[in-house]
Amino acid sequence: MKWIESGILVLLTLASWWAPYLMRRDLLFGGTVPPEFRDTAEARRIIRLYQRRVLLVGIALINLQIFLWSMNVNMGPWWPIALLLFCLGSAVAYAKAHNSIRAHAIPASGIREAELLPRAQKGAESPPMLLTGPVILAAGVALAFLVPDSTGQVPFLAGWGAIMARWKAIDGLVDKPFSFAVGACAGSFIVLIAFRFGTRRNPAGMTNYRRVMLRNMILFNTAFAAFSAWVVNMGAFGHVVEKIELRAALAVIFAGLAVHIAYVLMLRRKENMSLVSVGGHALGDRTSDESWLWGMFYHNPNDPALFVEKRTGPGYTVNFGRVPTWLMVAGFLIVMVLPFVLR
Repeated sequence: MKWIESGILVLLTLASWWAPYLMRRDLLFGGTVPPEFRDTAEARRIIRLYQRRVLLVGIALINLQIFLWSMNVNMGPWWPIALLLFCLGSAVAYAKAHNSIRAHAIPASGIREAELLPRAQKGAESPPMLLTGPVILAAGVALAFLVPDSTGQVPFLAGWGAIMARWKAIDGLVDKPFSFAVGACAGSFIVLIAFRFGTRRNPAGMTNYRRVMLRNMILFNTAFAAFSAWVVNMGAFGHVVEKIELRAALAVIFAGLAVHIAYVLMLRRKENMSLVSVGGHALGDRTSDESWLWGMFYHNPNDPALFVEKRTGPGYTVNFGRVPTWLMVAGFLIVMVLPFVLR
């Protein structure tokens, strides 16, 4: 497990180091700059300084982690703290780079890149696709109560008492793995629905990134629904979910997610170098720089959108200036944590 934790830190360090090359040429560290500014010595200096800071944070945390291993310190409580410290350090490096870029920024036009291309509604937008995960989860749980017991009795056909007896037997075997899987499935479904109805426009470029991100969320939600169905049915057959099985299943889910993210980043990098304008307008989010705190957090109470295009890499971020955004974030955290609190 310790090598997995260090591997994640290494990947986060490399991803943060590579982040400047995933930005549009006219959006550097959250600042609106002329496209040709990227090729100047000053821009390269700011990028190198950011990369140096990120590398120092990542190397320091990895070395500290190795030191704690050598002292036989329990890494359980340290692991989340390490991730938090890296996110904080990389955010500070990004914010410092953003402050340097502001000296070279130009006025934003107010035009969002999503408004420059025609909209498309198909495929992942359809309700059946959105409900794939919940349907799989419901079918999997139902199947667990259709499995006959040692006497040949089927709980669904024998009444409420038999159903509760089966659930107590399952719950005693699957316990936290099932709670985690259902929590991840429900939490990701909330984000999926919020993203589907909170974003109505597609980012500019050859690729419809909104649909790509939506498809990604559907796959992630479906994977955890299938994982939940597998765990509960293992319990229905009297099988205790071992740690190695749980880790293997999670590794498959996150490996698939990593491949999908890598594919999206590759597309973004390709378009970043080839597209500069659409219909005479510069690419990139053209909303006011003042609406972006440190170039990362969007806060604009006058913007009705709950989700807006990120200024770094593909994807979206939330509008922290809207009350529904905070309610959505709170709902997501509650759904993720509630199963563990109830136990």
